[in-house]
Amino acid sequence: MPKLTNDQVPIVAAALIRLRGDTLSAIAAATDIRAANLSVWLRGKAQVISAKRVAGLLYHLGIEGGQLRSDVLHQWQDSGLLSDTKTVLDALLTNEGTKWLFKDLQPALTKTRFMQVNNAWLRLEITASATAAADLSQAIHANRVLTFRTPLSDVPTDSLSDARDTLLAMAEQMAVDVGDQELLEGLMARLADLSAGDLVFNTASASEWTRLEGALSRALRLGVSPSAIAKLIDDGAKEAHLSDATH
Repeated sequence: MPKLTNDQVPIVAAALIRLRGDTLSAIAAATDIRAANLSVWLRGKAQVISAKRVAGLLYHLGIEGGQLRSDVLHQWQDSGLLSDTKTVLDALLTNEGTKWLFKDLQPALTKTRFMQVNNAWLRLEITASATAAADLSQAIHANRVLTFRTPLSDVPTDSLSDARDTLLAMAEQMAVDVGDQELLEGLMARLADLSAGDLVFNTASASEWTRLEGALSRALRLGVSPSAIAKLIDDGAKEAHLSDATH
């Protein structure tokens, strides 16, 4: 995982601000950073904002510890040249990272795309410029491109889990329809990655049970045996127990 340099941080922050459509006044209200100081810092004057406030700003913009946050659905808007998207992803990712692109065939000036980037999920609206449009799959070096007939603009974005579960269900159905075993295996890997974290919790909120139900349902539809699911839960519980015992 690349490490952001001090010189890169304001460049990446400025790109994220444009992608998110934020205003300096709105960011100032959310982060308690004066808009005037933020404006100067974005132009490269590092001393006007403390390191603690910079970390808070990046967290607000969707970055924690030099990585895209995995607990929110990132929603970006970019032009057809994708310069801001490339700036952010090139600074945060390596070519070896997981990058799945979800696209549709709907004709529209502004196209809706989703990406899974490592453990983070993004919704991207792309409006082609007057003269050119970049190829998103090439721009992000996508490992896998999934193309649907269903408009991705209809995918719910009320929560991260709503968007993620809908997209994985669509991908699963596509894999079954076309008999794509490689895609099914890839989806199982995603399911395992997501479930391992979801299954280890000490509280029982409604949202957690809903996510567990969705994960189990997808696993069963993909042909995972009940014993394999039980083993995943047992292994996760043992890991959590061992981790607690060592602290």
